[in-house]
Amino acid sequence: MKKHTAAALASLMTLSMAFGLCASAEEAHYPVTISTYNYAKEPVEVTFEAAPQKVVCTNQTQTELMLYFGLDEHIAGVAYLDGTVRGDLLDQYNALVEAGKELNKKGYPDKETVLALEPDMIFGWRSAFAEDALGDVSEWNDLGVGTMILRCSNNTAEELNIKSVLADIADIGAIFDIEVKTDAYIADAQAMMDKVQEKVNSLEKPMTALIMEGMDEGSWYAWGANCLTGSLVEAAGAVNLSKEGGNLSVEDIINFNPDVIIVDYMDDMTSDDGGAAAAAAAIEAVKAEASLAEVPAVANDRIMAVNLTDVYGGGIRMVPSVEAMYEFMYGE
Repeated sequence: MKKHTAAALASLMTLSMAFGLCASAEEAHYPVTISTYNYAKEPVEVTFEAAPQKVVCTNQTQTELMLYFGLDEHIAGVAYLDGTVRGDLLDQYNALVEAGKELNKKGYPDKETVLALEPDMIFGWRSAFAEDALGDVSEWNDLGVGTMILRCSNNTAEELNIKSVLADIADIGAIFDIEVKTDAYIADAQAMMDKVQEKVNSLEKPMTALIMEGMDEGSWYAWGANCLTGSLVEAAGAVNLSKEGGNLSVEDIINFNPDVIIVDYMDDMTSDDGGAAAAAAAIEAVKAEASLAEVPAVANDRIMAVNLTDVYGGGIRMVPSVEAMYEFMYGE
């Protein structure tokens, strides 16, 4: 029989007590119930009895959220990159790739692939739960798989703004029992937003703006103030001229006569320039329309290019984008 010294026994007792405290703390934290959505945009409640250990992230935004908060070990699979992964998270993402966890780089994984992973959570974009993709959340919930849809993905929630983005992050904190981290992020993000708002409140006259993306030649799509992307412009202190959003012709842009045009682009990940060429091409497409030459945004060279991933859907990129828009429009 192995003998233990008094010091060793005391050490073992301390470890046992510490483990018991940790277990008690975890037991006290769970179960956690969040209010999320199904494919029909209906609210559903999902309960987690413990921190999920095998999470499938259907899109880049969700993957970046998990990596940012140090939840790498909880990830079983990732999919659907919209562009280049954030530089500070790239090494972590590449480690997932090397571990064989990249399921489909340019689309959703099929249902059979996800089932084979035996996940305990799918962290998804709303469209990932379409019938021809992974199937509705109810199918997974019935299998004991927790689900969470970002509030602003595909305009799912009623409130589409930074508040909803931060609510998603709060849910992640609760689900994984990392509220110390997520609360700190939310506090910093809110402080940044408050600082921008303070500056906006002091403006004598806000600028007018359109935030849009190129469609076919000579036409664009405007992000309305009734979606997250369009709301970011107003949070940055501009008046979004296209309240409802929708297709724009050259004549529409002339009639709106914006002070600023923010045009988004997709980083196709085919070059090593971080999307610089795509950004330049997006701006040039606006400038190339000769009939827009007298529009203030064009005449005064106030055209800003933004990566679509930075302004669409939610996640950790949204708040810095508001600050960047403000600085572009009003910074010295």
